[in-house]
Amino acid sequence: MTTLVLLAAMLFAGCQKQVPVDPLRRSVVDGLNKEAFVNRYRDPDSCIAVSERALRYIADSLPEYVDGELRARNNMAFAYYQMSDAAEASAMLDHVDKIVALRSPTMSNGDIEMVISQLIRARLLQRDCRIADSYRLLYHINHSGVLERSRGKLLYDYAQAEYYITMLVLNYHYRDGKDGDVRTLLSEIEEQRPRLKVDYAQDMALNYALAYGWQSAGESTKALDYCDDNFDILERPGAFCTYHYANTMQMMASALKGIPGPTSPDSVLDLYDAAREAFFEYGDPYQMLGGVTSTARYALLIGDTLKAHEVLSEWRSMRGTWKPFSAPKMEVGYFDVLIRSRLASKPDEVRTWYVHRAELQDYIARNEREDFALQQSLSTAQRRSRWMTYTAIGFGVLAVILLALTTLLWIAALRLRREKRQLEAAKRRDVERIANVETTLSVLRHDVSPFMGYLNSPDLTPELRDEVLQQLLRTFDNIKNWTSLSIPSGLAFNRGTFPLQEVFDEVQHQVLSPKAGVCLHFVSTPLQVTGDKLLLIILLRNLINNALQHTPSGSVTVAAQADGEMVDITVADTGSGMTAEQVEALFRADRTLPAGSEHGFGLILCRYIIKKHDDLTRRGCRIWAESEVGRGTTMHMRLSS
Repeated sequence: MTTLVLLAAMLFAGCQKQVPVDPLRRSVVDGLNKEAFVNRYRDPDSCIAVSERALRYIADSLPEYVDGELRARNNMAFAYYQMSDAAEASAMLDHVDKIVALRSPTMSNGDIEMVISQLIRARLLQRDCRIADSYRLLYHINHSGVLERSRGKLLYDYAQAEYYITMLVLNYHYRDGKDGDVRTLLSEIEEQRPRLKVDYAQDMALNYALAYGWQSAGESTKALDYCDDNFDILERPGAFCTYHYANTMQMMASALKGIPGPTSPDSVLDLYDAAREAFFEYGDPYQMLGGVTSTARYALLIGDTLKAHEVLSEWRSMRGTWKPFSAPKMEVGYFDVLIRSRLASKPDEVRTWYVHRAELQDYIARNEREDFALQQSLSTAQRRSRWMTYTAIGFGVLAVILLALTTLLWIAALRLRREKRQLEAAKRRDVERIANVETTLSVLRHDVSPFMGYLNSPDLTPELRDEVLQQLLRTFDNIKNWTSLSIPSGLAFNRGTFPLQEVFDEVQHQVLSPKAGVCLHFVSTPLQVTGDKLLLIILLRNLINNALQHTPSGSVTVAAQADGEMVDITVADTGSGMTAEQVEALFRADRTLPAGSEHGFGLILCRYIIKKHDDLTRRGCRIWAESEVGRGTTMHMRLSS
């Protein structure tokens, strides 16, 4: 048994160099990694469990075996991907990135393991329809030269096969075969395929990708040939895999659907349904959703509404039992089938489906536009590169002269661009100064007019007069702070990191005294924020004073919570609330609202303070409001931790 483990470990470590670690202990790790690798498609849960054993063994007995740790973490990342657990897969890939960055001198396979990690990450990005980001990774891999360094060795052949599969999936599924080079890519893969021998699972994965690619290119017969190859493999001893069986059944149904012949619609539907049941047995929610959608879509196509309702209802009843996963393109198809199935019992349910589908389609369209822009940019760069090469060959004699002229033109262009940027910056400053003056006059009239009316009233009591004067002084203080922030030589931004509780404590002593029947509550917090402490005190004081003024009874609550590397601070009141129009115009100096609205220098100042923080921290600081008439208002501000 020990000999078999050693032989398996040596086979799997075929492209590894010798590293200065104990050979016997290393063979234990290699054997575990080999076992996990073999089960990556067949049994992802087992793959994860065995990889965890390998990692524990490395931590306890072989911490210097970095290559073994990389292999174990990439095995786990792929298995988590197979089970649609993007968060865990990404965590494993992040570990690989850190290991390669910190310990590259002590590893032999860091470059190829990094490529494999990037390929898995590209798959995750594709499922989220971030196709431009995925292509950037694939482009980098293709131009890195890593895949060409050691052909014929296991990890390199595996990475090459995964690269081809990932490129095909990107082009025929997420780009719908619109790339134009899909046939070229398919021909290249078929030419390289005989030397890409890894194991049965990889053969079937590549066959399925080729079948789907040819099917998308309109070659259903070729797609069926690759399906037949997979069924031949599945019948071999020890080669059966539920995942590949389900994929191949579904692919065969799709191919038969496109070929005129004796195959009945019911037979095709049976293939789709068998694939769906196999996906349910396998347990990957992404593939389960695909199986449900394909089966229901074809059932509707042939008029079997009952079958469509059956599979859709089964999925809807159990979907909540799965961990949420992101698959926008798959979900668009699912909602489309739901809408066409007329399964909804209420009109509101159908409207919800339409809304979800529209949101997903908009998200996909944005990513497709980004991908198109990237392809155009790369194409332009490639054309420019070719043109420069041809020019250098054709005008070699004039190269020195052209270089000198190009240098002079480049320097002149830089000077012109610099002068243009300076002029534009000066123009922006002038426009901003003019806008500040106009805004100051407009909002000053808006904020001060009510106070002047009160002060001119003969019936004004001394107590009310004092309160009005205090509010008027606060308004002028906000005007002073805002204008200081708005001019280049104004109030300086003193950046620092400090406890948020200190801001809460300081503001608590500066805000208005709550009215009778109103409770002001600060929720204590251990969080820290980065910014200007004085400006944050001014900002929070204005928000709380504003909330107290518009809360005749109830409470005003100030709280904070962490959100990754950011901190969200909220000021929630139970006051009169605002309409959607008022919320939209709340922080905009260019919008006018009726007198008495929650709009003035205080909130404009808040906007400027948040803008100062975002300009200087570049972390996505922002301020916004949520409100409902009669239910109160919640002001949110997001700051860097």
